[in-house]
This record gives sequence, C-alpha cells and structure tokens, in this order.
Amino acid sequence: MLSVIYVSVADPLIRDEDIAAILLAARRNNRRDDLTGALIYNGHNFMQLLEGPAKKIEACLDAIRRDPRHSGMTEVRRRNVETRDFADWSMLYNPDFDGHAEDLARLAADGRIDAQDERMIGNFIALGRHRPSR
Repeated sequence: MLSVIYVSVADPLIRDEDIAAILLAARRNNRRDDLTGALIYNGHNFMQLLEGPAKKIEACLDAIRRDPRHSGMTEVRRRNVETRDFADWSMLYNPDFDGHAEDLARLAADGRIDAQDERMIGNFIALGRHRPSR
C-alpha cells in the first residue's frame, strides 16, 4: 500500500463552496477506489495525505494535478506502508483548527500515525492559525 503527502497552493479566489465540492468528489471517489486520507486547508495552501493501492493513488494524484483550484503540487513524503494512518476516513476534513494538535498527538501515541507525519501536519496546521482574515 502507498502513502503520499503533498502540498499545493490554493487558488487565491477559492471559496468555501469550492472546498465543499472538492470534499464531496474526494469522498465519493476515495470510497470507490479504496483510498483513505486527510485534507487540510490553511487559508493559502492544501496539504493532503492519501493512502491505498499504489495504482489507485497514482491515478488520483494525476487527477489532482489537473485540478485548476490549486497549483504547484509538490510531494513531501511518499512511502510504502503496511497499515493506514487514516483508515477510518475516506477524506478527513475539518475547516476549524481547534483540537487538531490533540487529535494528532493521540493518533501518534496510539501508533496510528507516524511521529514525523504528526510534526509535519501539526506545523502545517499551525501556519493556518496565523493566516490573515479574508
């Protein structure tokens, strides 16, 4: 099974409705393709973790690269894994940042998420706490 984390720059004109549409499609497609993961939007950038069968991940990443709602997609971590960190979620997303640090720490303590991923995701979320209001 493959696990990939990428970051990208959101279109500066992206709206809440656009993110809702992304989530709706991602959850539907991920259930169909046996993919799981999490999406974080910090006000300027996206970070997404995807995990599942390698061929399905590659097809999903190709589709994501073509999405005009973001640009500059850069993989920050790719590895083969035995178990999923986000097995319970077709696409975890919460627009509020409150509580995520505690959730990530709990997942790491339970061995459900890698400590390096916890730090990387936690730092990305922290950037969102400092975003200017629109």
